Amino acid sequence: MKTFFETKCFSKLTIIIVSMVLLLVVTNHDVFGQKANRLLFYAGAGIRSSLDEIAEVFQQRNPDIHVDFSYKGSGFFLADMTISKEGDLYMPGEEYYLLQAVKKGFVADYNPETDMPVYFITVIITPKGNPKNIKSVLDFAKPGVRVGLADPQAAAIGLWHEKILQKAGIWEKVKKNATMDAKCISELGNACQLKAIDATIVWASSALLYLKDVEIIPMEPEYRGLIKLPIAVLKFSKYPKEAKKLKDFILSNEGKEIFHSHAYCIDSSKVDEDTKWLLEAVKVARDPSLAITEQTVGCLVKEVKRQRESRK
Repeated sequence: MKTFFETKCFSKLTIIIVSMVLLLVVTNHDVFGQKANRLLFYAGAGIRSSLDEIAEVFQQRNPDIHVDFSYKGSGFFLADMTISKEGDLYMPGEEYYLLQAVKKGFVADYNPETDMPVYFITVIITPKGNPKNIKSVLDFAKPGVRVGLADPQAAAIGLWHEKILQKAGIWEKVKKNATMDAKCISELGNACQLKAIDATIVWASSALLYLKDVEIIPMEPEYRGLIKLPIAVLKFSKYPKEAKKLKDFILSNEGKEIFHSHAYCIDSSKVDEDTKWLLEAVKVARDPSLAITEQTVGCLVKEVKRQRESRK
């Protein structure tokens, strides 16, 4: 006859085994027991906030499709794909990287006219209070200004740092002021938040994540970048039908509006308007007496509310 202790141990062991089996089932099946198709989606680190929300909406409507994201600097994915020959979707932070994937034969099909859902807008950010009084890209060349740059081989923003500063005629001077060589755009935002640098250039969608901790300065139209964000299904996709379904949702008006709510541009003729709402969002996020509505922050309501509520 088993002792009370032996019975208890047996029961606990049974529970552990059953739990592990259920975990394996849930990991690979939806709630109805049907095997889930898991998409591997390579995406630039700067696109994370919007794609996470898009995937949440998409998976609610398509419970048989699960999306696994790999986020990092856009340039790293080409090496990953070369080695693994795996992946279903690719959305880098600059068309340059996608065209490299096309040349390598990694892309099933790509139409630059139709497979471009939204744009990044470049803005300047400085630590809160703007201690070095940065007003223009040209101020990046002033003595003593610690500038954050990114590696163009790793991060899409790095390509645009060089393009913008070359156009302004100050690239060589700014390189001497550079104090970091970031591998992804979030490193730049964090460095600015922590006052480790005095100024950098980021996407508006990245600046949006730091409303209370940095100053956002619009860029002069002659230097400002409007960057196309392409998406493509990869040739070695295990689930091309499901991958195309997600791609189509991202390219839909509903998908674009989700991007817009994270400070991406969906209409190239409204860059100034989008930038204006971003600056208004800074004011409203910092002043609890101001209402958070479409009248005060445009389409950025959700993110302003999140930041206001997270730091009461």
